[in-house]
Amino acid sequence: MGRGAGGAGAGVVTGGIEVSGGAGGVAASYEDMLSQADVLDLAGDDLRDVGSRLAGMIGEGDLWQAALLCPGEVAAVQVSVARASSGPDGALWAGGEVEITARYLRVAVDVYRFTDATLAAGEEALWTVGGWTFGAVLPVAAVGAAGVLITNPALMVLLLGDKDDLLNEVEELVYDDPWLLEAFTRLAPGAVQGTSFTLAALIPLGPLALMGLTRGKWPSGDYETSVAGLAALARNLGHLRDTGDFGVTAVDDPLGIRIAQEHAVETIFDQQGVTSTHDGRVQIITVGGDSPSYIVQVPGTQDWSTQRGDNPVDLTTNIALMAGDDTVMADLVADAMREAGIPPGAPVMLTGHSQGGITAMAMAADPDLQREFSITSVVTGGSPVGRIDVPEGVSVLSLEHTQDVVPMLDGADNPDRPEWTTVRRELSDAEGGGGSAADRGPGGAHSIDNYAQTGAAADSSHDSSLERWRENNSSFFGSGQAQQYQIGALAGG
Repeated sequence: MGRGAGGAGAGVVTGGIEVSGGAGGVAASYEDMLSQADVLDLAGDDLRDVGSRLAGMIGEGDLWQAALLCPGEVAAVQVSVARASSGPDGALWAGGEVEITARYLRVAVDVYRFTDATLAAGEEALWTVGGWTFGAVLPVAAVGAAGVLITNPALMVLLLGDKDDLLNEVEELVYDDPWLLEAFTRLAPGAVQGTSFTLAALIPLGPLALMGLTRGKWPSGDYETSVAGLAALARNLGHLRDTGDFGVTAVDDPLGIRIAQEHAVETIFDQQGVTSTHDGRVQIITVGGDSPSYIVQVPGTQDWSTQRGDNPVDLTTNIALMAGDDTVMADLVADAMREAGIPPGAPVMLTGHSQGGITAMAMAADPDLQREFSITSVVTGGSPVGRIDVPEGVSVLSLEHTQDVVPMLDGADNPDRPEWTTVRRELSDAEGGGGSAADRGPGGAHSIDNYAQTGAAADSSHDSSLERWRENNSSFFGSGQAQQYQIGALAGG
């Protein structure tokens, strides 16, 4: 998911946002320590070289000839040279101490990283065990609750009569206490399996059949494998099949647009909102003149059916992405990039809200696409991308809201890396209190409009990680042309 701080340390709060990772993150500090160790190593080599050359001076012939005329003075010089070269405070000794310090620094970084990884693995194991336990007892608890309601019809009538009020109270509870959402999402992969195997155990050979239906993916404590098992189960039942014949065509005329540095992130999410007003649209912004850069904008989920229709920006793509599979949607975005004529070597920034951010990150992590295009930057908003391992050299900026459940769905923190900056913001009650049910509570926390406001806060921040992000992505700022591409099902597809 990406609660921002990662396993290695807390973020820095500036201007109403919490910034972690990036140039000011813990991992960057580790890199600084390793760089300092390299500097110390070189200094140690230089000191030992100086010490060796000083020691060699003691036996030079000129010095021994001078000893015949003034032996006392030469002896004093030789003692001084010996102390400077190999004495307790000499160059050889100091060089050794400096190199030992460099080794200690490297060992310290290794220990810190090992500790971070061990704690993260231990935490995930606890959540997995907890999820399995919760899932295993859930059917029993559900039967018990149903029994209570059946034997107490007055209670059932009361609950049904107040269901709207109850739903509103639940929305307020999870909005005010987002840790409940985080706990649920971390328990979910194990809970689904625990419930499934408990129910399967009620029929002969049920667990073995469940293992077969999930293509051997279940049981598993690994997140991606757990989701892959769920996807396999659904596909065997005729759902979530990532198939279809689609094409990409340019639509409308290009529109002039300016990505000003002082409003860059806000403008990106404003444009995400514009793109998302149409089903199955990808927008590509060409920035600059003779040697342009390109911003490719991918929409978030638009179809929640478990059956593939005419729009692949759907639930099927969501599940496939979370399982780590290649997707039709990513192929179509790449087709739009080819249609736009993006040349090899031209800097490309991929941006996306929700599912669009996952697609963007998955494309940046695809070695084949990286060979075809120079994907140097990714910007995501409200996207669960913490488990996607993009290569070095790709700048990542992830925006998340404390009350938004969607970035939590991968059950992992965004990594603290020098090139990955996470911005988190806690929304106000007003921002999560929209008029419609979809805009209230966690739904409002996921809205593109609120992410545009978080983008504006990031634009105005002087945090060192964000300053470095702006510096590294300067080629994407300036005047450009925005062209939209329609994804549509081909005739007979």
